Amino acid sequence: MKLDKRERHLRIKGNQGRTVVRELYLREDVPCQSDRCIAGCQNDGKLSTDTTHYIVPDCQIARDYLEILETPEVTGIIFTQTAVNSVQHEGSKRLFTRLQNLIKDGRKASVVFHNEFHKYVYIERDPGESLNHWQIKSTYKACEWYYNHFVGDVPIVMLTNDQQVIKEYEDKTVNIFVLNVKDYLKGFWHNLDGIVDLYESITTALDNKSKDYSGYLPSDILETGIKSGRYIEGLLEVNRHNASTEAFVRQSGTSQKDGEKMEDIFVSGMGSRNRAIHGDRVVVEILPKTQWKGRSLAIQQDDGEGRSICVENEKEASPAIPTGTIVGILQRNWRDYVATFSAEEEGSSGNKGGKVLVIPYDYRIPKIRINTRQIDKLKDKRVVVRLDSWELGSQYPNGHFVKSLGTLGELETEVSAILVENSIQSLPFTENQIKELPVDTQDNPWKMDEKEIKKRRDLRNSHLVFSIDPKGCEDVDDTLSIRELKNGNLELGVHIADVTYFVPPGSLTDIEARSRSTTVYLSDRRYDMIPPILSSNLCSLISGVDRYAMSAVWELSKDLEVLNVWYGRTVIRSQYKLFYEIAQRINEGAEEDEIVENIPELQNVSSADLKTKIDELRWAVNKLMYVARILKSRRASGGGLELDSIEVRVEMEESDVEGLTPKDHLEVHETIAECMIFANHWVAKKIVEHYPNQSLLRHHPLPRQDQFEILVKCAASKGFVIDTTSNKTLADSLNRCIDGDDPVVNKLLRQLAVYAMSTAQYFSTGSLPHDQFFHYGLALDLYTHFTSPIRRYADIVVHRLLLSAIENINCDHLDSNKVLDELADHINIKHKAAQNAQRDSQELFQSLYFKDKKPSDEQCIVNAVIFQLRINGFLVYIPRYGIKGPVYLRNKEGQVVYINKQGDSEWLSGSINKDDQSISVQTIHGSQTYKLFNHIIVQLNLQASRAHSASLRYDLLSNKPLKEESSNVEGANSTIKSDIVKVLTYLIIS
Repeated sequence: MKLDKRERHLRIKGNQGRTVVRELYLREDVPCQSDRCIAGCQNDGKLSTDTTHYIVPDCQIARDYLEILETPEVTGIIFTQTAVNSVQHEGSKRLFTRLQNLIKDGRKASVVFHNEFHKYVYIERDPGESLNHWQIKSTYKACEWYYNHFVGDVPIVMLTNDQQVIKEYEDKTVNIFVLNVKDYLKGFWHNLDGIVDLYESITTALDNKSKDYSGYLPSDILETGIKSGRYIEGLLEVNRHNASTEAFVRQSGTSQKDGEKMEDIFVSGMGSRNRAIHGDRVVVEILPKTQWKGRSLAIQQDDGEGRSICVENEKEASPAIPTGTIVGILQRNWRDYVATFSAEEEGSSGNKGGKVLVIPYDYRIPKIRINTRQIDKLKDKRVVVRLDSWELGSQYPNGHFVKSLGTLGELETEVSAILVENSIQSLPFTENQIKELPVDTQDNPWKMDEKEIKKRRDLRNSHLVFSIDPKGCEDVDDTLSIRELKNGNLELGVHIADVTYFVPPGSLTDIEARSRSTTVYLSDRRYDMIPPILSSNLCSLISGVDRYAMSAVWELSKDLEVLNVWYGRTVIRSQYKLFYEIAQRINEGAEEDEIVENIPELQNVSSADLKTKIDELRWAVNKLMYVARILKSRRASGGGLELDSIEVRVEMEESDVEGLTPKDHLEVHETIAECMIFANHWVAKKIVEHYPNQSLLRHHPLPRQDQFEILVKCAASKGFVIDTTSNKTLADSLNRCIDGDDPVVNKLLRQLAVYAMSTAQYFSTGSLPHDQFFHYGLALDLYTHFTSPIRRYADIVVHRLLLSAIENINCDHLDSNKVLDELADHINIKHKAAQNAQRDSQELFQSLYFKDKKPSDEQCIVNAVIFQLRINGFLVYIPRYGIKGPVYLRNKEGQVVYINKQGDSEWLSGSINKDDQSISVQTIHGSQTYKLFNHIIVQLNLQASRAHSASLRYDLLSNKPLKEESSNVEGANSTIKSDIVKVLTYLIIS
């Protein structure tokens, strides 16, 4: 054996940090291992003589398509040492074991050629050369050596899917064929459907797998890169509607220049996402501008398992935006995930062990590989899984089974799934928590403490106090009072449940409330932040009973200017528990009989006193609404936005959903909201005055101007101009967007303005500069939450701050800025989770309403209004139900929908053209155009999904509106159990 000492050497780190140089020796006589070798070299004859050619896969093929190379038909494979090393170091241990078994299998007649130790085959890697390029050169050099070694007697096929490599090498050497796997199979194995199908299956899976997953950079490099500005950190948010290809890294904080939120970084494809999962805090590297990409302009369709389907002519994208690739993970945000076994697993039988893929409920989460032997038992269940790892060479993350939630489709299972998906705990309060609370039973009724009463301002006999809430409300946080003083001025009072009296700091109840942070309202139930003895009883300001309260009372001049304000603890007795509709009717002049019928507190009043009490209540309601109008107009003149939301009433009879109806918007809703905004603003001023660096406020940041693009285009289609320079110009613009023939136009524009807004957040005043304290949507310099302590922990914190401020106590006993800022982050997370659960619950009950309805039913054929255009369809709003959804003009087969002369829709070959204000369908029968705010007819169909929540499909029936649509939805007189919000007003106010 002749050895050639080369200058190339490997530098290896020694135990004491010294560098050891290992010299590399190259051999001349590395055996070719072919029993047909005519060169007389030493070999063990492993390569088959039966094959007409030899296959040499490149590194990527050896890793990704090993399953095809393992098939019995494919023999005579030459694995280069370069490819084997790639599988070992860049693949998984399991994959490398499979490769070793394939090589050992004598039936496969396959060998390893140690090209990196052969004198005439080894190639040095050039300085700066990429690893992939060097591997390709090494593989082709091995092909050349074998071809020349056999004196051109045996053709060599090099397999690679890299089109650039094919273009570079395909014509370089005669009888060395450089092919991709697809062309190779079609050329040599076209008669074997199974192997071709296997290729298609693997390729489909690889489309969702990164071929470019790379290891994360070390933490010290990430930290240095972030400080220097080379890398950017942020939160990864995956697009729910296009989860496989679109994600964004949301940067935290604001830019120094203009106070706007910093720009998001687009992350395109699973490869650039690099094993990061929605919610992870990541580090991203911005790509060169030549590699920036745009978002898809199509409405995405999916195959039921979360994979996006997009036909060729739907790949149009928006202008390129800053695009990056993830190079590191700062913090994993893995949680419990609800998942379901696929239909294929459902069909399996026996006790199957080993790894199984489950499909997460959340579209944004990739499939998870778990190990279980309970498939038969769990195949029709929703299960909870937890993530353990995501190995570099693995297509999917690994996890493990935690528990079963119940059978698919059952109400309790689906509600449990919503809670788990939003990380909401629904455990009952513990016995120890209940023990520290007051008792209020028939045998042992709770009574006020006389000593405590003397410490408070007693309003029970001096003020007419009442509440106005939705029907059925049990946790009454707030009440109001208004009266005329002897000097002719008005006195406005907002009286809030005094939860802090019953929940001392550090108590078990306080710790639990802090953890939950908010009451969670679903369509048919609620999960309280504090125990029911407080939320529905002792703290709830129900009528006819004495209650402790925290009050803010203003003296207003005749022109409603604030002359002075008083804050403090009070004792109140609410005299009336009104609901919104009757309060509105009182303002509109309802007759005495109607008022008495709807207000139980008046039903036992003597006829002599009845008129006096009704007149007194009517004056209070009317005066309160008058004051709220003035307060609102002043705030609006300063730039306060009046944005629209869709509140949908779920009407239920026992456990059945009988109807979905949008709630009527009443002026009294604005009255209550305006009084609460007024109180929150003044309390914010008070606590910041005393504790400028450790007060809990609510900040609504400036919206990003690019977020207004859809709103501006929609308004322009009606000839309106939207000025987004400030909240004042935006509010004035929206007020001018009135279409006398179509009131839904202004409603939709205001909803689109909501979508453009940033989300309001709690913060500690020591963590932001003072000029960032403002609330953009409300046009207030200071704002907090004081008016709902039964259902929001933030309000409890503010109550404690207010008590300390009015008693002029130093801040030593209060949370420091650091602690308060961490608490604010926690409350923000819990608040968002509760709102998401509320939305998911509505969608669940929406699907239950349509579950048993035929597509031809009157409830399923409805008017729709177009409010956004995409390249393959448009988004519509359904006024009847207050819901929104996509209408596709092109289906998965590439056909377009056309309304024929009979008024029926049919799918035909054709094309779609879109501009800013319209979209046209072109077919051989003619052209049909749809414009923004056109009214059309759609058919609602429930789209069942095994792995995810059911959804509605919106099918186009006609390009004309319904002549008449009944406003009565089935079950309109059913018992109302809850009101749920579709477009969340917490963006602006709550």
